[in-house]
Amino acid sequence: MKKINWQSQHCGIIHGEYSDIIEYMPDLKEPLSTFPENPNDFIWDVKVHMLMPNQYPCIPNWHRDMIPRDENLKEDETLIDDTKPMYLWLSNSPLTIFKTKDGQEFEIIPEQWHRFTQRDWHKGQMATDFCWRGLIRACHKDLGINSTTVNNPFSNRNPLRRHTQVYLDASNFKW
Repeated sequence: MKKINWQSQHCGIIHGEYSDIIEYMPDLKEPLSTFPENPNDFIWDVKVHMLMPNQYPCIPNWHRDMIPRDENLKEDETLIDDTKPMYLWLSNSPLTIFKTKDGQEFEIIPEQWHRFTQRDWHKGQMATDFCWRGLIRACHKDLGINSTTVNNPFSNRNPLRRHTQVYLDASNFKW
């Protein structure tokens, strides 16, 4: 696979259509060509991180993605649809750790699509080196996710990310 120069990319895509990635981030065409399902059935997120040691590119605690919530924003397990997948693709470390139903932990393999559902617990790892990292996540549209209403803080509906956050361990962070 041709190496992607992550530092020359946009910050990413937030809740975009497949056509948004092709338009704004054409360098991702090769990993997208290996996507195992119809890409138009999914909503896409891309995050590009410039990391320093001790930074987390994603939530460092165990969590699940796109969990349905009730009117009080409390997780509603009865609305989880584990027949509709999500997929994750990472360029390199730091990787994401997933937990199996019996509690076994495993790292996903970089530059491969990892299928998961709303029930799958996972967490981020801390960067140990200065690096650039790309993440691509696809969420099936039948999960109720669409490009105009979910978690999109931008009223102009531009799919380009304006920022990408990192998480820090406050016990060892110094400025």
